[in-house]
Amino acid sequence: MSKALKVDQVRLKNNGYELELWLAMASADPDEGAALWKTLQRSFQASNPQSSIETALFDTFVRMMEIPATQGNVQIYLPSEDGSGYSPCFYVWIWEENGEVLTEQNVNSCRAQPLEIEVELPAVKQAQPSSSVRFNFAEERRKAFSRIISYVEKRYRIDAAKRYKTEGCHERMPVIDTLVGEYTLKIEVQDLCREVLTLEKKSLWCRFVEQWWGPCNDIRRERLEFTFIYHPTEEGYMLTGSLTGKFGSGVYKPRTSGYMDMEPDFEEDFLKPYVQRFNNDLKKYLEAHP
Repeated sequence: MSKALKVDQVRLKNNGYELELWLAMASADPDEGAALWKTLQRSFQASNPQSSIETALFDTFVRMMEIPATQGNVQIYLPSEDGSGYSPCFYVWIWEENGEVLTEQNVNSCRAQPLEIEVELPAVKQAQPSSSVRFNFAEERRKAFSRIISYVEKRYRIDAAKRYKTEGCHERMPVIDTLVGEYTLKIEVQDLCREVLTLEKKSLWCRFVEQWWGPCNDIRRERLEFTFIYHPTEEGYMLTGSLTGKFGSGVYKPRTSGYMDMEPDFEEDFLKPYVQRFNNDLKKYLEAHP
C-alpha cells in the first residue's frame, strides 16, 4: 500500500475543529491512479473480508492522532501532472457520522472505460507445494504483459492491415507504443480506421477524387489508449485498468492534443460495446496462451 499511497499533509481544517489527513496517489495519470485504487480495494478486501480499506485508513488515522472519530477525516487525491495541485479526475473522502464510517468517491471521471479481465490458468500451472510460493509474481506479471503486447500487435497491426485492404482504409498504418512499468502496462495505438467507429464513411469529396485520381481516405483516425494493472488470484490473475477512445482528422495526422474523446457522443453505441468485445477477446487469447 505504501507504494501506491503517500502522506501529503496533515492539517487542521478551516473550522478549527477537524484534523485532516491528505493522501496522494503515487501516479499523476488518471487512468493509472484509478486502476491502482481499485487494486488496493480488491487486495485489501481479499485479506480482510469483514472490513474495507477506507475504514482501515480512517481508523488508523484517528487512533494514531488520538482524536475522537468525529474530529477526523481522510482525503485521497491524485496529484496534477504539472505538480501544481490535484487532478479533478479523482478523489476519495472518508469521515465518520453517527458512528458509521462514510465515503464519497469520484474515481476516474476523465473519459476512460474500465477494463476488468479475469484470466484462469491451467491447473498444472497453479500446482505448487503448499510450503512454497505459488508464483514468482514479478516474472508472471512480466509474462502476462508480454502476452498482452503480442495480442495488441496481432490485433491492431497484423489483422488490421489485412482488413484495411478490403475496407477502403487506404494508407492507414497503425503505430503501437508501449510503456512497461513496475506494476502497469500502458499501450497507445494510433492511426486506426473503423476500429471502434465502424460506421464511419469517406466524404463525398473523397469518393469523387477516387473516381478520377485514385485512392483517397479521409475517414476519421482513431486512437486507443490502454492501461493494464496485473494482480494474482487463486485461479490465475486479474487485469484491471482502462481504455480511452479518441478520434481525429482523417485528412492529416493529428498530434496528441488534436484528438478528441469519443465520449459522450459515441460512448453508448460504439465505445462500450467495443470495450466488452475487447475484454472477451483478450481473455480468450490469454487463456489459450498461458
